Amino acid sequence: MSFSDMSVSSEPRTAPARSRSETRRRLVDAATGLFAKHGLHGVTSHEIARAAGVAAGTFYLHFQDKEALFREVVFEAALKLRGRMERAGALSPDPGVAVRARAGELLAFAEENRNLVQILFGRNHEAAGVGVDVLAFLAEEIERNLRARGSAGLLAQGVDPAVAAQALVGMRARIVAWWAEEPGRIPREAVIESLSRIQVSGLYPPGATGPAPDPRSTRTPRAEPSRKEPPR
Repeated sequence: MSFSDMSVSSEPRTAPARSRSETRRRLVDAATGLFAKHGLHGVTSHEIARAAGVAAGTFYLHFQDKEALFREVVFEAALKLRGRMERAGALSPDPGVAVRARAGELLAFAEENRNLVQILFGRNHEAAGVGVDVLAFLAEEIERNLRARGSAGLLAQGVDPAVAAQALVGMRARIVAWWAEEPGRIPREAVIESLSRIQVSGLYPPGATGPAPDPRSTRTPRAEPSRKEPPR
């Protein structure tokens, strides 16, 4: 299943279904702003419902609790980030160019979602469990991409795709959390350059250029997380 298959849901066909979908959307949008401003533990489900313009009881028709809603907010953002990085990586067959493009999208995401990054990966670890799930989710796609490159002979000898994927998501999470605390401490381009050099020198052999292989060719069938039921 492609990213587009996962991220685009079908339009509800009936008026009641459209109404439910619109209400859920309002709850997600309201919660996204409130979580970003006040953190996971600084917001109640009643405040989210009020901000969304619905009754408190309506909240529980869509979500079990605010933690379940937070997971949906987070995984919606993770889906968008993964899609942006996939598209950036497909812009060039040169690993160095592709890696820099992905790093640029990662930093742009951190700038746009600074508070969310802090909730997931920052010092307070308000949502450490969800953060771990997000990293596992993002690592899946990285591992598939690396396996595809390995099959095409475009991965450095001795690099295990699973280990490398875990290392990359861990490094990226720590870097974006650290940088998002105080973006002015290091210029954006310096962060992109450092991330890119570390990844390219560690993963790809010299001169490893060529068309980026399609990671779907290396996938094994498995259930993918949906928008409404993020992985736990």
